[in-house]
Amino acid sequence: MILEVNTPAFLFSTISLLMSAYAGRFSKISKIIRKLSVDIHNSNLVERHYLKEQISLFSKRIIYIRRLQLSGISSLFCSSLSMFFLLFERINFANIFFVLAIIFFLLCLLICLIEIYYSIRALELNLEL
Repeated sequence: MILEVNTPAFLFSTISLLMSAYAGRFSKISKIIRKLSVDIHNSNLVERHYLKEQISLFSKRIIYIRRLQLSGISSLFCSSLSMFFLLFERINFANIFFVLAIIFFLLCLLICLIEIYYSIRALELNLEL
């Protein structure tokens, strides 16, 4: 496999876009959780149960978004190390870190799918009410 310095750089733009989108989601979901936590105190028993379920789903989404960000950062880090080793013509190390970058990126996409599942579940719960 021939690896050039610009090959690992392809992951930069994709990971940057993912990180930006999920940082925004993280912020919005955090605000929603805070609002729902306040709303619980002013609600009846049925509404309280619904709000607790929503908070639970949003909390799971926050956990998956943090994991997504961690795997994205790991992918970016390994991609950077791969380019670093390519500059010093350490091809074996460059290949190892490029493979790790791709694995972390795939993990990032898998976590993204799981987070989307919980997002859909939260919407379904909202429609049930």
